Amino acid sequence: MRVYHESKLWKQLSDQLLIYIKDPQVNQGTHLKDLFEGFVKKFYQEIDEMKLVRFLIKAAEQYGDFQSRIDFLKQFKLDEQPQLVIDILIAFFKLQLGKLQEVDELLKQYKQASEKIQEVDPLVYSMLYYLAYNFYKIKNVYEEFYVNALQYLAYTNDQDMLQEQKVQLSYEMALAVLISPNIYNFSELLQQPVLVSLKESAQYNWVYQLLDIFNRGSVRELNSFQWNEERKGVIPNFQILNEKIRIMAFLELAFSLPKNNRVCTFEELAQVSELPLSDIERLVMRTISKGLVKGRINQVKQTITISYVVPRVLTMDKIEIINKKFGNWEKSLNVFLKEVEDVRKTFN
Repeated sequence: MRVYHESKLWKQLSDQLLIYIKDPQVNQGTHLKDLFEGFVKKFYQEIDEMKLVRFLIKAAEQYGDFQSRIDFLKQFKLDEQPQLVIDILIAFFKLQLGKLQEVDELLKQYKQASEKIQEVDPLVYSMLYYLAYNFYKIKNVYEEFYVNALQYLAYTNDQDMLQEQKVQLSYEMALAVLISPNIYNFSELLQQPVLVSLKESAQYNWVYQLLDIFNRGSVRELNSFQWNEERKGVIPNFQILNEKIRIMAFLELAFSLPKNNRVCTFEELAQVSELPLSDIERLVMRTISKGLVKGRINQVKQTITISYVVPRVLTMDKIEIINKKFGNWEKSLNVFLKEVEDVRKTFN
């Protein structure tokens, strides 16, 4: 990097800095702080400001306590978008100091500011949603945390996240989906690339297994799941889990039905949900009340006719089900066309 500095090759130098900060080793200790104070500080005004703030985001973490990090960042006066990134990062450190009310107002302010920018750099949105999901995580608002974390992932390059952050965020998002009484799209989370880190984690792989069980609506597998005291400790309400898995079992059953004949019996739903027949109507009404399905119940025939199932992100097994449905539809169409042809021939 010193060669680029001596030759004033600012673009090459800034590109090298971005490569350098991806090394997990330099994100420990005070490597980046020392690099800024002893080297980058001399020329930071010469390099692209959005690249500079990417470096500062990592370097600020090594400036002692949260107030020291805020003081470090306040020295920079940059153009609109990079300055907005700096301001959001300062707000994040204020959040760590417990200034929730101030951060709440700043979050609204920064969202409004981003809406006024015509071409917003993805880093602005990445940092904005980073601040938002951390804010709602501290407040234990699971739905808002999850939604903003998803948005963060949408605007953040997977390679810009350290492995430790991937595992922790995946774990927290998975718990939010499991604990929240209003989130049912498990497949949406399972499709996120960062979930690979959770699957491969020796410590948290059990949470990934739970996500997969809920995504498939397997009541049997949940009932046989191996719980220990540590795992039980992170689930505050097992009643929510028991209700969610049965709602997911209902959704799985509804999804598997042919679209032109989405009718299931109380008995079929009782089998997949492992509930007594007397509880099936309540399960259906609960699912309808959440907007996950639409339909009607025939109490006399004990059937449920389903007119709508909430859309879900398709996993490979769901795509296979759709493929089979197309195959069945094609067979039905061929039979119909043959009948039409036979009728036509009678008139010749």
